[in-house]
Amino acid sequence: MSELVRNHLVQLLRSLGSATPPIDPTMLRTLYDRKDYPAMLGWIKNSMRLDLSVGLRIVDSTKPSAPMWIETPKRMPSYGTREFRNTRVIVNVRRDLVETKPFGWVVAGFAHELSHVVLFSIGHPLQHEEKAVDLTAMILGYPTFVESAEITKTKGWLTSILLALLLAPLGVLFWRGTSTQTTRLGYLTKSDASFARNLLANAPRTA
Repeated sequence: MSELVRNHLVQLLRSLGSATPPIDPTMLRTLYDRKDYPAMLGWIKNSMRLDLSVGLRIVDSTKPSAPMWIETPKRMPSYGTREFRNTRVIVNVRRDLVETKPFGWVVAGFAHELSHVVLFSIGHPLQHEEKAVDLTAMILGYPTFVESAEITKTKGWLTSILLALLLAPLGVLFWRGTSTQTTRLGYLTKSDASFARNLLANAPRTA
């Protein structure tokens, strides 16, 4: 898989030219704390130099679906053209994601969806390859967010403590092992994203 990541990065950097320095997340954090998700999306759009209109639709859904997805024209106009500047795309995000997931997830998700626009607008051969879309977000200033967009929860420790306290007076020692559950946003594994981040650290950068 590391070789696939390396090959994708080579192709993407050949088209995009260079890697953008990691963004300063201060403003995004402020907007997230205000729950101003449209402004977050707009800030990320501007950081990627996407001169088109972007809307945000927060979706109430109990049915299984992707956490985010983007609506674009069937044929995306070429980047930098008047037609591109007059284009509007819409990012859809499930309400439960923006209301329950951490800051980094929202940023990584928005960056991923807008990276679709980047690849569509230049007609890149990897435009339909989701791992390449994640890598594009990393190239465009969001490597840390893509790498860290996962949550690990430990289950069972509270139950074990309560049962141990209840059984201790009876002379019974009790402990049940815990289990962990990791949920990750995106299409790269954490090790793949870490590998890509290390490669990008040595890649040519824009000023």
